[in-house]
Amino acid sequence: MSRMLCDKPLIGRSVTASQVCFTCKGRKKKCDKKMPQCGYCEQKDIDCCYDYGGESDLYQPVMGISDSTLQYSSRKDLQATAWETDHSYHQSSKILTQAIPITSLLDPVTLGATLSLEVMRIIQASHQSTNGIGTRYFKGIHLWVPFFCPNRFQKDVVQFQTVPTAEFSLLLLCICLITYDPPQHQPPPVGRDALYLQAKTLFTHIQVLRRPSNQLIQAGIFISMYEYAHGRPDSALASIDIYARMAHKAGLHQKPERPGWSDGWNTWWAIRIFERIFYCETTLTDLPLITSAPEEMDLLPHEVGEGACEESSKSSGQVAPVSLGGVGCLGRAAQAAYLLDQVIQTRRRTAATNQISSLIVLDSELQRLLFTTMNSCHGKRSGHCGAVGISIRALFILHKHILRLDTTSVDSQWRKHSQAALDTVTQMVVDIARSHRRIHNADVDIIAPSCSYVVRHALQYLYEKRYADSNAWFLDSDTLRESLNKVNGRWPVEPGLSSDY
Repeated sequence: MSRMLCDKPLIGRSVTASQVCFTCKGRKKKCDKKMPQCGYCEQKDIDCCYDYGGESDLYQPVMGISDSTLQYSSRKDLQATAWETDHSYHQSSKILTQAIPITSLLDPVTLGATLSLEVMRIIQASHQSTNGIGTRYFKGIHLWVPFFCPNRFQKDVVQFQTVPTAEFSLLLLCICLITYDPPQHQPPPVGRDALYLQAKTLFTHIQVLRRPSNQLIQAGIFISMYEYAHGRPDSALASIDIYARMAHKAGLHQKPERPGWSDGWNTWWAIRIFERIFYCETTLTDLPLITSAPEEMDLLPHEVGEGACEESSKSSGQVAPVSLGGVGCLGRAAQAAYLLDQVIQTRRRTAATNQISSLIVLDSELQRLLFTTMNSCHGKRSGHCGAVGISIRALFILHKHILRLDTTSVDSQWRKHSQAALDTVTQMVVDIARSHRRIHNADVDIIAPSCSYVVRHALQYLYEKRYADSNAWFLDSDTLRESLNKVNGRWPVEPGLSSDY
């Protein structure tokens, strides 16, 4: 009898799914599991999907790698191990490229939960975890311009597990993008270009649906850093200008009324710094800078450390004078950006006859800042690399500009001074490039992406001016090329694109 009942057609019987639908899972609401469309999705007239995988814990590290292992083991070895597992590369790529229903992204009620599931799928498809990408970021590229608070990030990760938001989901995806470095000896499970396009697309969705927020703007900064690192300064400058306007609308540009931690003020300073870094390498030099020029009396951004930023952060004081002691890594980068801005504006606005005196003063300030910053490093790798790179780039611009001025406007002693300054700065870059030999490939993220640009300018200068000692010239140029190859191995130029050099 039971067999006969089972053989009967299911006419008039209710058919339900074995798990809740994608939309209701994102809403964290009860789902009636009706097939082919649940009651909620039918009422809202949206696509209903039950085929999204099992109830795996999306917030746990993937591949069985614990977060403690990620913190103390070689990043390259761990990633190589992950790539050698039985996971299907094609399946991972499919997970990344599967589009979620547009109606789910347009629903402001479910946007946060829906996007969090999508982002966690992408992170898993790249064989990474939330804590893993955080560890890699703060031990590596964060040292370039350390504006992002690690303690705040950890708190937000914990909160994200219970109250996911669209903005923090995107921020996680962008950190995943900028830390993603698959082994080069085999095909990656996710292509860099696919990951980048996902981040840009989701950013646009959220930008349309939500007001500008600090986390959304920080996510945008990471996207522009990625573009710059991969040899696209024009794209990076265009992107950072959009985020600058968003930050202005959100009020992040307003100077703090009193001392104390201000996440928005740090973000605004990061935009100012990166806009000027990108501007130096762009072909769009006729365009004005979007962010306001830093002023001497501006409060410097707050330094971030291992503890709670609100409790342990200290204000570095004002931008000027640059010789002031007690200024941290981010503050020094802000001071370098201030001097770089002065170089750019002086070169633009001042008549040639009046430029020299102003530029020589700036040269003295830049050298003083560079000396103070490098002494603070004491030969150790730290977040000062941003200030060092900006200062060196500013000195290249300043003295090359003096040498290009009409000889009738420039006294011969200043031309000799600029030539000697370029010789000294180039030798500094050679010394920095030589120090890169001690950095293993697993730790290459501690080399700032700006090093690629600075090294190229030093190489160009060497090609223009040969040493009397040809052996020394070849040794120095080989050292620079070796460093450039190491950095380009981490940040390859996208296919079909060429560097601006």
